[in-house]
Amino acid sequence: MSDLGGLSGRSYGPFAFRVSSAQVAAYVEATGDDSQRWATHAPPSFAGAVLFKAVPAFFADPEVSTHARLLIHGEQAFSWMAPWRVGSSLSIEGRVDRLRRRGETAFVTFVVDVKDDRNQAVLSSRSLFLMSAGVPPGGGLEEREEPDPEARRVNARPTRGGKVIPGTALPGLPKSASRSDLVRYAAASEDFNPVHWDHGRGVASGVGGVICHGLLMAAWATQPAAAVTDRLDPLVSGRFRFRRPLYPDTAAEVTAAVADCTGGRANIKTAVVSDAGTHVVATITARTG
Repeated sequence: MSDLGGLSGRSYGPFAFRVSSAQVAAYVEATGDDSQRWATHAPPSFAGAVLFKAVPAFFADPEVSTHARLLIHGEQAFSWMAPWRVGSSLSIEGRVDRLRRRGETAFVTFVVDVKDDRNQAVLSSRSLFLMSAGVPPGGGLEEREEPDPEARRVNARPTRGGKVIPGTALPGLPKSASRSDLVRYAAASEDFNPVHWDHGRGVASGVGGVICHGLLMAAWATQPAAAVTDRLDPLVSGRFRFRRPLYPDTAAEVTAAVADCTGGRANIKTAVVSDAGTHVVATITARTG
C-alpha cells in the first residue's frame, strides 16, 4: 500500500472543459443561486465544478485511490481573474503542491490552475484534503439516523443590493439541503465523494452519516458577497475553512459582514452557521467598483 510519499509535484492534466449552459443552469439551481443573474455567465462558485475536472484524476491515481476512500475536504481557496462566459473553453491542470502526515492521516495540498482558450489565467485554486487508508479522518462521530431523501428547511436565493459599508452586516441568507439536493449538487459539480450521498461511507469516514459538500457550503458563503454588485466578475478571491459537518435537513444561515473597503474592493467575512455551531468560515474579497 502506498504511503503517498512520492506524490509531491505530481501533475494531472491538462483537461479540456467547456462551460455549458446546461451544467451552469444545473449548478445554479443546485446551489440555490440567482438564475436570472447567471444566464450568460457562470457564478464565481462554479469554480467548484471546474476544480472537479482535475481532482477525480488525482483521486483515481493508483497510489492515491486507497487513501481517497476516506477523505475530508479541510480548506479551499480560489482566486478569480476573469468571468466565464457560457460556451467558453477552459484548460485545467492540477498538481500536488505539498504533502505532510500526521499519524495515519495525510494532509495533501492540491493546486489547480485554469486558463482560457487564449492561454490567459482565469482561476487559481488551492485545496487541502485529509486522507486516510484506514483511520477515519473525520474523527469518530456517532452514527446518525438516515434522513428522509427530500426533507430540508428554507433554502433562500440571494438578493442583490447589500450596502457595502465597513462594519455593516449584510442580510442573512437561510440555507438548507436535502439528501436529494446533495445528489443534484454532485451531478452538477461532478463531486461524487460518497460521503455526500452514501450513509455507510459517511459513517465509515467518522462523520456519522451523509454530510453536505464543503464546496456547496462554500458556494452558499459566496452568495451574499457576490450580491453587493451587479458585475459578472464580482469576486477577486475567497478562502474557506470547513470546521464541522452540516447534515441534510438542517436549518443553516449564511451570515456576512463588511470588514473594510478600499480601491473598489471590499473584504467580507461570511460564515455558514446553524444551532450546532459554525460549519464554514470564509474571507472573500469582492469587487465593488
